[in-house]
Amino acid sequence: MCLILLSAVLTGFNLYGKLVKWGGAGALVPITGFANSVVASAIEYKTEGQVYGIGCKIFTIAGPVILYGIVTSWALGLVYWIGKVMGIL
Repeated sequence: MCLILLSAVLTGFNLYGKLVKWGGAGALVPITGFANSVVASAIEYKTEGQVYGIGCKIFTIAGPVILYGIVTSWALGLVYWIGKVMGIL
């Protein structure tokens, strides 16, 4: 949670890009890169308003990640449950 917050704050102050240039691939771990993408799209479209700008554009990036994360965790949970019922796991 600290990495996500730090990434979002650094993006808001336009420092995340400089950190990535300085640190290279070490700063582009998936969770901080995702937070950067979400906040950057919100900042980019804030002129369109709170709802249509920030609200809608945040979910352009976050929506597919949340959807596929939930579906994948549900499917893996189902596989695990079937394995437990059948005595495999």
